[in-house]
Amino acid sequence: MKSTFFLGIMLLLTGGLGAQTAAKITMSDYMGINTNVAAYDNKYVADLSKCVKWIREYHNWAQYEPVNNYYKWDNITKEPGGNTWPEHNLFMDECRKYGINVLIDVLDKPAWVGTSNFPNNTGTGANAADYIERLEFMGQLVARYGSKKIEASKLETGDKATGLNYIKYYEDDNEPDYWWKKPLWTPADYAKYCNAVHDGFGVQTDAEHPLLGIKSVDPNAKHVLAGMASADTIYVDGILKASGGRVPFDVLNVHWYCTDMTDAYSPENEKHGYEIAYRNFFKWKNRVLPDMPVWMTEFGWDTYIAPDNKHSYTYCPVLQQANYILRSYMVLLKLGFEKSFLFMDCDTDSKYVLQYATSGLLTDKNTKNTKKMSYYYLATMQNLLGKTDYTKAISYKEVVGKNEVYCFEFNNPVTSEKVYALWTRTTGSNIDSGTKMAYKLNTGFKVKNAYSVIPADKDMDGDTIVPIISENTIELTLSETPQFVVVSENTTGSINHPSEKFELNVYPNPANQEVQISMLVPEKQKVNLSAYTSDGKLLKTMVNGLTDQGIHNYKFGSGQLPGAYLLSANSNSGKIVRKVILTE
Repeated sequence: MKSTFFLGIMLLLTGGLGAQTAAKITMSDYMGINTNVAAYDNKYVADLSKCVKWIREYHNWAQYEPVNNYYKWDNITKEPGGNTWPEHNLFMDECRKYGINVLIDVLDKPAWVGTSNFPNNTGTGANAADYIERLEFMGQLVARYGSKKIEASKLETGDKATGLNYIKYYEDDNEPDYWWKKPLWTPADYAKYCNAVHDGFGVQTDAEHPLLGIKSVDPNAKHVLAGMASADTIYVDGILKASGGRVPFDVLNVHWYCTDMTDAYSPENEKHGYEIAYRNFFKWKNRVLPDMPVWMTEFGWDTYIAPDNKHSYTYCPVLQQANYILRSYMVLLKLGFEKSFLFMDCDTDSKYVLQYATSGLLTDKNTKNTKKMSYYYLATMQNLLGKTDYTKAISYKEVVGKNEVYCFEFNNPVTSEKVYALWTRTTGSNIDSGTKMAYKLNTGFKVKNAYSVIPADKDMDGDTIVPIISENTIELTLSETPQFVVVSENTTGSINHPSEKFELNVYPNPANQEVQISMLVPEKQKVNLSAYTSDGKLLKTMVNGLTDQGIHNYKFGSGQLPGAYLLSANSNSGKIVRKVILTE
């Protein structure tokens, strides 16, 4: 199946498919993940920084303040409990070291506050003052990690640290619109809390509560609305109506899992994907709060299936998880989200079928936080797109036979290179099926240099393929795994040096009749590239001798019978063997 698309035509066809955000979005400032201090304890903050530069620090209030006015995040406060908890501060230090920005979210409440589902310490939750202890805690949190230094007499922490300037964004709770437990936290009651935590509205400070709320302590801070579990606007609309004309937050915030509560689906799915869920949400937002940013702070898929085939309602195989995560970031970008956070960094239990227990990029602590395929895929995406700015979705659900094609354009402001992210799926499919198709990308300008990177397991650089280029057209083979095509109009810049190591990449593999071979030679040297049968019989030698630095392209398979073959590349830089499967 082949297709050629033309830039101008596709812009006309896709212009009305979704909300195009006007904000400039740099991809490293867009992609995030949920985590907590366990990332510091288990020493994988550096690993996370290869994938994202934003985290949502997802933490229980009880771990900060187990008893009223005893804050455990310093080296001084030892009572009650006889121990300190300095790791949180060290975690923030580690995030800063690796250039990771933090959205901090505080959820639930300690036992000393009460037993209701929402964070009131007195009353029914219908008045702002009912939440006074939570408001005080948020004030102390902002005083510590915000940009403004607060006088020591107002600080309740033992070390009196203030104005550390680590955190700008504060989320006030998590999923207040829950429907799966009683009593419900009504929009009107949450609005009382939301207004008060925003800037102290409706409450008064006193000697016992000298700091209340977020922006009243640090005017530079940003208040992120607690993530909404539902995609409709009923609850948020109720908050605004109960706020008497005030807008008591700076960022709208939602969660979405592509599921029917029995099985999981792809991010583009026509019934359970993001677009069908949030089309009306963005229409409402653009009418009611047109300048308000919207963040997706939870999405994801589990990867564990039990021996008896039981699984969570967000389950998919590991390859699909890796594909869905990359595609989610881009589909959400197209819809208008300004930040998106995967849930979660690490499995809580890699052998448990409960929803979200195995949605991590890493396995659990018991299995040594091993990197999943999705980790390598996301690291590759960060390598290629992190420094780029999102330009537009050139092709979105472009119908080509039984498939549809997605093509997103990004611009690197430093190198002036363009990067295209492309993939295909079968229209109307619930999950990935392994579909592939030939495709011709028309860039609209004469291409001087181009290479394509396809994410691969156990490799943060992916597989580099050099496609066939003809004037302004690049020939590609698309699959459900997004590939990233780096294109230049000139012969300078990083595009000539996609890697500094000896590489041998084969694509597609398996192939019907013939594979393309791309061999990268980091420096001029003697190289042998040969093909063998699976039992070691030499079939063909493609090169044997002194080979110049650069990328060299070959083909193999024409005239061969279906079966397994071996490609072997030997040089002073190393030896690489690739297994090739020809299917017909």
